[in-house]
This record gives sequence, C-alpha cells and structure tokens, in this order.
Amino acid sequence: MLKKNINYSDIPFFISKNAFTGDFNLTKDLNAIRQSLKNIIMTNNGERSFDYKFGCNLYGYLFENFTTDMVIAAQAIIAGNIQRYEGNRVGINDVKIENVPTENKINIVVDFNIPDAGISDIITVSILRTR
Repeated sequence: MLKKNINYSDIPFFISKNAFTGDFNLTKDLNAIRQSLKNIIMTNNGERSFDYKFGCNLYGYLFENFTTDMVIAAQAIIAGNIQRYEGNRVGINDVKIENVPTENKINIVVDFNIPDAGISDIITVSILRTR
C-alpha cells in the first residue's frame, strides 16, 4: 500500500475483534490517515476530552450565508487543524468546499499527500444538518 516501509495504524471507528487472534482489528496505512483526517474535520470544538481546540467546528457553517469569506475561513480552519494534528504525516495540496443548500449540507474535498510514502489522495466529507 505505501511505497516505503512505513506503518501507520489507528483504532477504527467501529471496533471489532479478529476471530483468529482475539486482538482488536486496526485501521492501517492510508486508511488510518484518511480516518484521522475525517475525524479532525467532523469533530466540533469541545467534543474531545482534554483537548478543547481539537476539531474544525464546521457544523455552525450550515446555518450561515455561504459567502466567499466564509469559504476562505473554513478552508483555513481545516488546513490549520490538519497541519496541527497530522502535520508530521500529511501535507495539504488543496481544500475545496461546496454548499448544497437543497440538501442542507456542505461537501468538503481535501486533496492531500503523504510525503514519506510518496502518495497523493483525496477524501470527501459531507457535513449534514441533523435537525
């Protein structure tokens, strides 16, 4: 999966046990990084214990007028938080934000690279209004 001998691992969102070894299954390599980026983007400030600043706090943007200034601010928040929490593993190439008012959601597309492995990838995260 990764070009160099680099092993990234993380605990998956839905924890499961390996039937043969009895150990917990892990998310590895590119999937671990993708999961981490989604976690950073979808978390609101204050949701993570002991780190109030973790997350991008983007759900509030669902109720704002979608302006160029709002998009620039959200892009800076996303890029800054990814740099803060995953800067040692990930480089950001581009962050795009699209408003879908008919569905009450914001689509976020993050184009990133993993310099140590020579990989570029894209993730898409949708922030939905729940009420």
